[in-house]
Amino acid sequence: MRSGVSADTIRYYERTGLMPKAARTSAGYREFSESAIDRVRLVQNALRFGFSLKQVGTFLGVRQAGGAPCKNVRADGAQILEAIERQIAELTVSRESVRETLKLWDRRLSQTPEGRPARLLEALPAREEQSPITRRRLVGRRSGQPTESPNRDRQD
Repeated sequence: MRSGVSADTIRYYERTGLMPKAARTSAGYREFSESAIDRVRLVQNALRFGFSLKQVGTFLGVRQAGGAPCKNVRADGAQILEAIERQIAELTVSRESVRETLKLWDRRLSQTPEGRPARLLEALPAREEQSPITRRRLVGRRSGQPTESPNRDRQD
């Protein structure tokens, strides 16, 4: 399809109101106008930017009702940037934590006799010492329950 998305995606967009129902041929096939293809591309571009389908639907609904959602689009875009900035900060901390751990592991490996375990995984920082990214992987955001089995057998 010229829109670059699957037929299932098109059907979903139609069901959720992100795009109008397509006209049908006598054989029952959907026929899409250029404006429908443009709409699919608009939705896909908005998703790549970081908007959710719900946000895009809200923006398009306001537009269809004759409103101008521009200030809301701008405000939500600013929130996306803030989230990206937080992720970058967390990744920077995580990168430093991984670098330090690798240095520690290099020292351990250099001091470990050949064929003996260096116990690298046992040298990993405790949860309190881990970066925000690592902590997020270990503990569910809402439940506080571990999302990975802490007792899973792993080798160095």
